[in-house]
Formats: sequence, C-alpha cells, structure tokens
Amino acid sequence: MKMIVMDMDGTLLTQNQQILPYTKEVLMNLQKQGISLVLASGRDISSLEYYGKQLDMDQYPQSGYIVLNGLEIYNSTRECLHREQRLTKNDIMLLNEIAQTSFFDMIIFFETCLYIFDYGHTGIMEEHFIDRERHIVDDIHEIPEHLFSTIKKVAFVQSETMMSEKIPILQKQMSSRFSICRVEKDWVEINPAHASKGQALLKLAQIKNISLDNVIAFGNGENDIDMLLAAGVGVAMDNAFETVKRIADDICGDNEHDGIGHYLHQYMTHNEKD
Repeated sequence: MKMIVMDMDGTLLTQNQQILPYTKEVLMNLQKQGISLVLASGRDISSLEYYGKQLDMDQYPQSGYIVLNGLEIYNSTRECLHREQRLTKNDIMLLNEIAQTSFFDMIIFFETCLYIFDYGHTGIMEEHFIDRERHIVDDIHEIPEHLFSTIKKVAFVQSETMMSEKIPILQKQMSSRFSICRVEKDWVEINPAHASKGQALLKLAQIKNISLDNVIAFGNGENDIDMLLAAGVGVAMDNAFETVKRIADDICGDNEHDGIGHYLHQYMTHNEKD
C-alpha cells in the first residue's frame, strides 16, 4: 500500500465533524512510513487543509487533496497540481430550471459566498451554513454577474423520498452534461460530467507515479463510487449507501467507530504476516 484516499463527511469524519483519535493515530503512523494520505471531498481546499493540518499532512510531500469532487488536485502544501473546467453560467441556468420544476432547494457555492433558493421548502437555511456568507433569494438574476466565474459546485436538497424518485431519472437524462451524485439521503451535489473523484485519483496516481493497485480508497456516498472502483482496494463504510457497498471490494466499520482506523490496522497486520 502506497496511498490511502478518504472521503470526509460520513467517512473519515464523525457526525460532529471530527477525526477520531485512534484513526488519527493510525493514519499519522502510516504517513510516517511514507504512505500518502489523500483527503477527497466535495469541500474546498481551505476546509480540507484544516483537517490535513490535524494529520500533519503539510509535513509530508507525498500527501495531498482532491477537492470539489475532483475539480482540483492539490499537494500537501496547497500547490494546485491539476484543475478541471467548472460549471458555467449556462449550466446554472439549466440547473435552476430543474430545481424549480422539481421543487428542490438549490444551493450555489461560490468562492466567497453561497446563494440559496427555497424552491423545496426543506428548511435548509436554518440547519446549515451558519458561519458562511449566504444570500437567500427568489430569482436567479439577483446573483451578480461577476460571481459566475467563481462557481464551486451546486447542491440540491429535498426529502429522501423525493430524491429516490427523481434523482435516478435526472442522472440518466443529464449524464452527458452533469455528474449528479447523492452524498447524503437528502443531499445531491452536481459537477460537470468530466469531473469526479475517480478521474482525479487517476490523475493524481499518474502525477505521483503510483500504481492504482497500491491504492486503498474509503467512501460512503455515490460521489465516491468511481473512486472506489479506480482504487486497487475500494472500501465502503458500514454507513454507506447500498449502491456504494455493492460495488466495493470490502466493507469496514462506520465513521462513528473508527472504521478506517481499525480496517487499516488489520490490513497492515495481515500484510506484515504475509
């Protein structure tokens, strides 16, 4: 094993947004042995770097980050290694129409702020983003033109029941233009079709000259599926979607009980015996 790639929410992080002490200890010990740690998430680099510092990743040049569901790749000192084309204003206009007609709440994430559209009346505004600059608007044209060059991603929010009914249809209809993935039962994230964690992992492995056979990846959401398939060993968390578990090579414990830490300890112990 030369590289460990981990999704964040629902995978490495607990519900309280923490890396558990035992898992942290295991990961840091493996990093000291020369193994690359890669945090892969829909989050941006600033958010991931916060957790990377907890793992001392900035002290290890072999480690890095896959951010915004594969749109960008960074090394451990925040140097951008690769960047994909982001969503465009035309994409946003189309997604706005879909959100309106399907009664999804829509969140557009920009570099400096986010805009929320309450089409689905889910109450998302009261539950999230308390510490971020946010604008709750009714009309897409209220967004200043200059922001469209700083789009990070789009999310749809709605009940699990409605998501289960509507998202599979959208995924089929829009597959050539968008990557539409459920990351939580009531939360979908949307990126350009060409961008994904799996594609980013392929590029990062080439950059680092690491065979994918020597990569272990952990995930729980649909946006982790192609990453788990690309890795030599793809591991689904016990709390993962069933669609993720079905494609995984293995399943570990959940994110609240050191699933990653225990799996890696057993994996390394087994391979040392071999």
